[in-house]
Amino acid sequence: MQTSDHDGVLVAVISGELDMSSVDAIGTALFDHLDKQPDGLVVELAVDFMGSSALSMLLELHGRSQRAGVELAIVAAQVAAVRPLMASALGQVLPLTQSVDEAVKSIREERESQQKPVQ
Repeated sequence: MQTSDHDGVLVAVISGELDMSSVDAIGTALFDHLDKQPDGLVVELAVDFMGSSALSMLLELHGRSQRAGVELAIVAAQVAAVRPLMASALGQVLPLTQSVDEAVKSIREERESQQKPVQ
């Protein structure tokens, strides 16, 4: 997993296979990043394969991000990521985007809207 900082929004790129043998280590790393309270977390699923254990981990990451107050976006543009998300209906639950740029922009817009005072 590679990470980069986009002005406070952390982008984590997951490549290769996301299955039972890799999901625990990747999930732990993502949860650790979330605990550091970035302005937002973008997870790009640039995977060749994604198993059901990955879906469970993404759902847990989503719940933890909501409890921590950290905006989350998941980039799923490749078929290996999109197909299991849609087949499981998690595409309707998780905050999915088509690109990292779109994800970072949506997180920034959401953060700005939360910071505006109510008139």
